Amino acid sequence: MPRKKLILGGPLFDGKTLSPRGTVLIEDHKIVHTFADTIHMVNAQVIDVQGRLIMPGLVDLHSDSLERSIEKRKGVFFDIDFAILNLDRKAAACGITTFCHAVSFADNELGLRSPREAEACVRKIKAFNDSPQALVKHRVHIRYEVGSEQSFNIVTRLVEQGLVDLLSVMDHTPGQGQFKSMASYIRFQSIEYQVPENMVIEMAREKQANHLWAWQMVNELTKTVGDAGIPMLSHDDDTIEKIGLIRDLGIGASEFPVTRQAARQACEYGMKIFMGAPNLVRDQSTSGSLRASEVLKHKWGTGLVSDYYPESLLQAGFLGQKFTGCMAEALQQVTSGPGAYLMSPDQPGVLVPGADADIIIVDHSHTWAHVTQSLVGGDTVFSTRIQEAVA
Repeated sequence: MPRKKLILGGPLFDGKTLSPRGTVLIEDHKIVHTFADTIHMVNAQVIDVQGRLIMPGLVDLHSDSLERSIEKRKGVFFDIDFAILNLDRKAAACGITTFCHAVSFADNELGLRSPREAEACVRKIKAFNDSPQALVKHRVHIRYEVGSEQSFNIVTRLVEQGLVDLLSVMDHTPGQGQFKSMASYIRFQSIEYQVPENMVIEMAREKQANHLWAWQMVNELTKTVGDAGIPMLSHDDDTIEKIGLIRDLGIGASEFPVTRQAARQACEYGMKIFMGAPNLVRDQSTSGSLRASEVLKHKWGTGLVSDYYPESLLQAGFLGQKFTGCMAEALQQVTSGPGAYLMSPDQPGVLVPGADADIIIVDHSHTWAHVTQSLVGGDTVFSTRIQEAVA
C-alpha cells in the first residue's frame, strides 16, 4: 500500500479557515500539507469525499459518558473495560478523535463519585488508550470536588505519575454555582441518587461548614497541577468574585459559567470559556443557567464540550453558525478552540503540517450533520460509504 494518502473532493476546514475546495496530504500518520484546491499525486491512496466537508477530528474536553455507561440505570453496573470499549466506538462514529473522559473525584459523595472507583477509572482509561483496541485518543480530565481530602492525595499522585491531561475544580456546595439554593441541591440529590432528604441535608451542611478550609486545599492542588503544566478549568462559575478567585489560582478557563456576569468577567480577564454542546443544540441549560448561544453571540466562547451527550458535539459545531455568523468560527468551537487549550504535542483540532492526521469527513447536507468517515493518525477508524482508490 502507498505510504502517502490524499483526501480530496470537497470543501476543507483546517481548524481556522474554510475553503470551498481542498486537499490534505498525509504521510506516516502525519499531515504533510494542506492545499486550498484539488491536487493529484501518483503512488498515493486517494480518498474522494464526494463533495463532503473535510475537517479536523472533534476535540472533546469534557465527557461524562463513562460514568453513565458504567451505571446505565440506578444500581445497575457494567464493567469499566466494557464501557470504555463501547464509548470508543461511539466516539469514532461521532467524529470525536480526542476524547477527554471527565472522571469525578469527591469524598463521601453519592453514586460513582468515590476516590477509589475514580482512580480505577483513570488507570483503565490510560491502559485502554495504550492498547491496540483503541480507535480514538482517550485522555483523562479529572474533576476535583472542593473539599475532597481523600481525593486530594490520590489526584496529586496521579498528576505526579503523568496520568492527568486536564483538571477542573468543581464546587457543589449549596448556595452558589449550579445550586443557588439549598432547596435546589436537595431536590437534585434526592432525585438523582434516590436518598432520604435528611441525608442530603447533613451532607450539604458539612460541605458548607468546611468551605473555607476546602478552598485552601484547592490552592495547594492547583499549584501542583500548574507546576506540572496541566491545563485547568473551573466548573459552574457564578460571580465576578469567583472568576477573580480562580484566576488568582492560575486557572485559565471557566467551564459552564452559569451567569452572564461571570462569563463576561472571564472574557475580560482573557480566560477561556467552554460551554456545553447539548445546551447549544437545545438552546437552553438543563438548570436554567446561561445559554451557550448567548456566549457565542458575544464572541466570548473558546469551545464546546459534549458534557453528557457525545452525539451533540458535531451538531453544535454546525448550529453555532447561527450565533457566530460565520461557519469557520463555529467549527473552531469543536476543533481548534478546545484543541489548543489541551496543549498536546499531536496538535488536535487543526490540519497543519506536523500534526497527527486526525480527520473527519462530514455530510451536512441534511437537517442533522453526520460523519461518513473518521481517521486517526491517517488510518480509517469509522466509515459509512466512501470510495478509496490508488492513483
